[in-house]
Amino acid sequence: MDEREGNVERWLGFFKQDLEMAVKAAEVVGERLPVEDRLPYMLGWVASNVAISEGRLEMSTSHLWQLAETHALFDWSYITVPGVNLTLEGPKPQFYARTSLDKLDKAIRRSAESGWLKMQGVKAESWEGLKQWVAKNWGIVVDAAAKRLGEEVRGELNALWNRLNDDKVARKVVAPALLLIQAERLGVNETTLRYFGAVISGAIGGGGHVSAALKRVKLASSKRAVALLWAAALAADGIKAVVRRVGSVFHVAASGGDAAKLAGLYYLYGLPLLEEDERIINHKLAEAVELGAEGLDIRWEGLRRTEEGLVAADLIISVSGVAVKYNVYLRNEIELRFASTDRSSAELAARLLRLAGVPAEVKKVGNRD
Repeated sequence: MDEREGNVERWLGFFKQDLEMAVKAAEVVGERLPVEDRLPYMLGWVASNVAISEGRLEMSTSHLWQLAETHALFDWSYITVPGVNLTLEGPKPQFYARTSLDKLDKAIRRSAESGWLKMQGVKAESWEGLKQWVAKNWGIVVDAAAKRLGEEVRGELNALWNRLNDDKVARKVVAPALLLIQAERLGVNETTLRYFGAVISGAIGGGGHVSAALKRVKLASSKRAVALLWAAALAADGIKAVVRRVGSVFHVAASGGDAAKLAGLYYLYGLPLLEEDERIINHKLAEAVELGAEGLDIRWEGLRRTEEGLVAADLIISVSGVAVKYNVYLRNEIELRFASTDRSSAELAARLLRLAGVPAEVKKVGNRD
């Protein structure tokens, strides 16, 4: 064993409890996804922090919550701690995780058979097949972007077409390209916003930034053409964003009400906020909760008396174009109910209540949540 291997082994043992916490948190994340098809989440992460290299998916991070979220999606086959960063808060481990590209291929096949990709008419059985399909339909992507951002973007976006065989380029491009194709083929409605929110969850969770104080949500890219694609994808779903160069990086920034809408969709359809331990909290998502709550709309309808003599009404909570109706009963206390045989719908209903400041959780009763 050389010195480097010895250091890795030592750090891995030192941070064993942290790794166990991440794995346990990943189980919770996997049970609480509001979108059943995991591919949109995975592609969002692939567009940000999860790289594709020589038939592998791999990621490095110093954040325990990022490790937990990605482990829930990719089921890393190998995780280690190659080093430690010394910070004012103490030593922070640098985690490295990898797994076979087959994990992504399987998710693509499932989605093309019965999920998000099938809805868009995508025929693909692997990452290579998905890249080829996007390349064949690149004209739709460019036309959709030009419609939202102006004809002057065509040249830059057309230049990406010849580079889609390169995984370093394709992994950044496929997610926003599919969002544009989705908007063109399926329109913008509650169903398509679910998938948009799932994709943006990984994109923000990996390389984005959320500030409730500044009312701003940002994505970042080293390539202007990729930043333009994201700006067009956001615009297609009703969110205005500006592309600016900051040093060597291009920021795609939504502000004000657009940022609140984006933050709301990130919270509603993204991976769940874990709050059991400070080390596992996604602080970007915590900021999104605060920012997204500014766009809440709450109204009452259908005040009535039930056959049992109870006073009842419908409470409708909406944010970012998504609304859920709850049954409210006045007994000795106010009781809110939402029942569904669909776990993801119940999870969404609980998240909206929590966004409104009402503690809520999903419980299974019989065959309903």
